[in-house]
Amino acid sequence: MYVIIAGGGIAGKTLAKEFADRRHDVVVIEKDKSACEEIYAHTGAVTIHGSALDIRTIREAGAEKADLAVGALYKDVDNLTFAILAHTFKIPKIIVKMRDPAYEEAFRAAGVNTVCNMIEMLRSRILAELEAPNLRVLATLRDGAARLVMFHFPESLFPEGIQVRELVRNPAFGEGCLFAGVFHTSTGKLVLPRGDDRIHPGDQVFAVLDPKGYSLVDRFLSGTSRRAGDPLPV
Repeated sequence: MYVIIAGGGIAGKTLAKEFADRRHDVVVIEKDKSACEEIYAHTGAVTIHGSALDIRTIREAGAEKADLAVGALYKDVDNLTFAILAHTFKIPKIIVKMRDPAYEEAFRAAGVNTVCNMIEMLRSRILAELEAPNLRVLATLRDGAARLVMFHFPESLFPEGIQVRELVRNPAFGEGCLFAGVFHTSTGKLVLPRGDDRIHPGDQVFAVLDPKGYSLVDRFLSGTSRRAGDPLPV
């Protein structure tokens, strides 16, 4: 995939490294020459010293063959300008970060496919940490309709571990929960869990939870939905 990133700040540099590590072709447009040199030195991504608000610079970056354009500039209005210019090159996918929600409609009108609302993401993450301290939210899906989470399976509940089919008999996991993966710390292997697979204390469990399941699983992990040694409800 050919990716153009507008802005070589923390967000742009981090994304450049991620894409480069995954062997995508990456070009970063950055006004600060020293930042360009640093990005190239640390990520190997191609950098162009210039303005991402200049259509000639965007063309030089390879916009006519790009698969993805990412607006990672500080100001919303600059990301909007970049998105409009990127859209004129018919780049299939355009993603921008947004600080002020007032810009969202303008971004959509400019052909942006995905708007990353930085304030909303921060708010959601903070509330999630406060509401469910046992769960680590990895992604919010469908505007909060579901969340991809990770948690460590506690020894206090099932010291010997438990099979998935037994665990889903508990309402906390049987309603609003879909297991996505289990990383077994003892073997270092990630598996897609099936009924006869066993989850052991300390394993990392990945699951998709709806709002009800999110609350139930957190209560379960806190030990408030059952006491250790109590039978699982049918």
